[in-house]
Amino acid sequence: MAAAANGSRLAVEAGSQHAGSAAVAVFVAAGSRDERLREWGAAHLLEHLAFKGAGAFTIEALADRMDRLGGDVNAFTTREVTCYHAHCLAGDWDAAFELVWSLATAPHLEAEDLERERGVVEAEQREALNDPEDRAENAYLKALWGDHPVSREVLGSAASLRRMTVGGLSAFHARTYVPDRTLVVATGHWGGPDPDAARARVLDRMAAWAPGGRPAAPAAGEPVAGGAERLTRVAGDQAYVVIGWPAVPWHHPDAMIYRMLGIVLGGQNTSRLWQRIREQEGLAYQVGAGYSGHRDHGDLSLSAAVAANQVERVVTEMAAEWRGLTERPPTAAEMERAATQLKIGIVFQEESPEGRLHRVAPWLAAGWTVPTVRDLVASVDRVTGDDVLRVVDDVNLHGMPHTALAAAGPRRALVPGLRDRFLDEVGTRAPGAHGGLS
Repeated sequence: MAAAANGSRLAVEAGSQHAGSAAVAVFVAAGSRDERLREWGAAHLLEHLAFKGAGAFTIEALADRMDRLGGDVNAFTTREVTCYHAHCLAGDWDAAFELVWSLATAPHLEAEDLERERGVVEAEQREALNDPEDRAENAYLKALWGDHPVSREVLGSAASLRRMTVGGLSAFHARTYVPDRTLVVATGHWGGPDPDAARARVLDRMAAWAPGGRPAAPAAGEPVAGGAERLTRVAGDQAYVVIGWPAVPWHHPDAMIYRMLGIVLGGQNTSRLWQRIREQEGLAYQVGAGYSGHRDHGDLSLSAAVAANQVERVVTEMAAEWRGLTERPPTAAEMERAATQLKIGIVFQEESPEGRLHRVAPWLAAGWTVPTVRDLVASVDRVTGDDVLRVVDDVNLHGMPHTALAAAGPRRALVPGLRDRFLDEVGTRAPGAHGGLS
């Protein structure tokens, strides 16, 4: 990895066997957790507006360049990062880099574009408000992390979107889109016949970026888990329920164990939650479990999409399967199937330049050595059933007091006390706040 004169960084894959295509992305450590309260939704809206014009590109020129690259150009915003990325034919790598670099560093941010795009994001918000899964997931984060910025919806709120101005977006960009938060990653057959010269040209282009904003203040500190119940009314006949606990960050040595636990419990057709709740009892059309890791926190959650009149029973069945992990430890066959799924994900991601780009970026952004695919596969193979039971014991001992439960659906689905019912059934009763209907 090389650093430009202004502190932005460039990482280029060397010696790729994938000669037909290249991928390039600009990762900026500016997500929704970096927003001040009055800026709620700015990171996502800014990403939208970048595609209305950036650098030397008008909106028409952007559309033309994207289509000439094949159309595989996009962006996404999370709570921790905004990424502008492109996957293209190998010969188009330089045009792809110039496009994503312009999108990240030089958005035009015009008032008339803001008014138009405000309507698009409002439509996104309305869609999310009518989706029990989105509402439950957002309520779950509030129940788990309280008022910390990581619990805020990336889309912002209707009120915060109405308050957004070009000046506010420009200030957010100037404060958070700064060189020392910016990483460019290129993979695949990148750089043409002289990769060293191409690398030098790109570094010169990156070094020419001199944003005028003051350095960003550090993002909000590590979130502290709470533990509450939040019930949210959503019209319709379906409900969605999420139950979870705090877990380790993505880079923690135990993160792979949490991933394995999530698959054994609810990540496959043979998983315990799927077999009990979906196949044996027919209570839900979607049920699962999984681990989500971030730079300074993580969580392990169980979830189900269920008919409104079955929420209480599904919560009880979830508790029974969690309790069953200690009564019936994971078998060798369960561990083997979960390990295979994890290894397939690792190996398949390596099959495309875009997949490799997204695999290595978190490690590079943190300044750490990127593990090889062999390293990652070996880390899966090292996980044992005893490791999984150790994590379960840790959740039972330390996580249960912070149990977060959220449900979204019609009123008849939202029975107060679901969290207490789950804890009673698990047999590890823990105190916690109880949210009302919202």
